[in-house]
Amino acid sequence: MSNEAFLIIEDQKSMGLLLQNELQKLTHLPVYVCQSLAETQAFLESGVDVVACLSDLTLPDAPRGEAVALLQRQHITTVVLTGSYNEKTRQEMFKQKVADYVIKDGPASIRYAVQTLNKLYKNRQRHVFILSHGSKDASKLQGLLRIHCYQVAVYENFHELQMELQQSTPELILLDSTELFEEHELYGFVNEVRQEFSANSLPIISCESSEHIGSAIKLMKYGVNDFFNTRFTAEEFYARVNQNIEQAESFREIERISQTDALTGLFNRGHFFKRGEELFIELMASQKYFFVVMVDIDFFKKVNDTHGHQKGDEALVYAAHQVQDVFAGHLVARFGGEEFCVLGEVEDATEIEALCETLRVCIETMSGDKTGVDFTVSLGLTYSGASLGEGVFKADTALYRSKELGRNQLSTEF
Repeated sequence: MSNEAFLIIEDQKSMGLLLQNELQKLTHLPVYVCQSLAETQAFLESGVDVVACLSDLTLPDAPRGEAVALLQRQHITTVVLTGSYNEKTRQEMFKQKVADYVIKDGPASIRYAVQTLNKLYKNRQRHVFILSHGSKDASKLQGLLRIHCYQVAVYENFHELQMELQQSTPELILLDSTELFEEHELYGFVNEVRQEFSANSLPIISCESSEHIGSAIKLMKYGVNDFFNTRFTAEEFYARVNQNIEQAESFREIERISQTDALTGLFNRGHFFKRGEELFIELMASQKYFFVVMVDIDFFKKVNDTHGHQKGDEALVYAAHQVQDVFAGHLVARFGGEEFCVLGEVEDATEIEALCETLRVCIETMSGDKTGVDFTVSLGLTYSGASLGEGVFKADTALYRSKELGRNQLSTEF
């Protein structure tokens, strides 16, 4: 069981409760509140893993920021929350490597503070790749990113970074001091990245000196999302990084919603044909064989009418998960209603037919125990078609033959 938790240090009880309640709306982790330095010291000795802390700058027994100093000695990511603004203090806090400095001046700042704390925890799973040719700013960029808990990897040349992108995809790419790179290699790299990843899905930011702003503008035309000056402040840097990552995550979430069926989590019919057409063309171009399977729950209307729509939904979800599990590695979608479709590469027809039989038997024998409703599925299979649409049509024809022959069986259309 995880021992992770958030910590809020606030001497005003009502404010502490407000911050705790707001943060608990955003996270599943426990949120603890301490009201003094002494209470904080005792809590930190309890063994709880504090993932991030929101701390008041002054406390009755810590009037000069001693709580923040304690947190920094413990290497705890800290957001400072204070009731009054002081520029000298703000600069001092960032020198102490706090993650942020927030003024308590209304509901908006409260929301910002707790959202920032939750974001810092999520940043543990976010990766940033830096392309740097040994500039003096490289270590500064790494340090700032690590203060905000990002996972950071640094690459000294385009080839290393391109090889890594074939294995994993970061949330952001930072180009450090691009004037140190050969121009044709730099633009070639950006172009290659954009062939694989859109600007919406993988943002790129460049760090440019004032003398090379023209280069930054040109890079943005090639596909770089944003840039910042080498004389950046920590707050400017974090604002640009966070904004670009959050925009990309929002885009990916909208894309996911547009591609998937809300009930089952499978791809929807529209995305099946979009991705399926690409896969079909790839298979045809490489002279490989394909298969299409159509799966339909038998007498599904009877399931809804007899057991109610909630049980019907449970049956759909169970069937969807079984189709996905049995045909893992292939393109699986909910076609609508109680019908599912699978497209994939085939090397051995008997292997695909065995998978179909595995699915049929599993649902016939396990659906009652898993959903409280006994039901079966009929299947249609084909290995032919001049197009994806024709392949789906043939599989559908085979499916209806299974229905006509008594259901709960597989038919094949050649």
